[in-house]
Amino acid sequence: MPPTAPTTFRYLRRRLAGPAAPDGDLVRRFADRRDEAAFAELVDRHGPMVLGVARRAAGDFQAAEDVAQATFLALARRAGRLRRPDAVPPVGALRSAERWTPGRD
Repeated sequence: MPPTAPTTFRYLRRRLAGPAAPDGDLVRRFADRRDEAAFAELVDRHGPMVLGVARRAAGDFQAAEDVAQATFLALARRAGRLRRPDAVPPVGALRSAERWTPGRD
């Protein structure tokens, strides 16, 4: 399947922007200044992986999208309290993805 226009634009934007900021810097920018662009970059970088984990756990695309959204919402709420902001997405977020999956204990 060919890449979609938004995927292509994100790729080009990253290539033209120069070296990417480390995840820890993006988390700190969001935590300190509520920098939405920093948070959007984190979602662009890690969203597909979080969604993949959620899809494998849920087996249902709609439920997986809800779980991925809840995972990033938790990151947004706790960004200032992360002990290791460089470890994004935190392992706990991925565990939460499985915990929030419908039909899981």
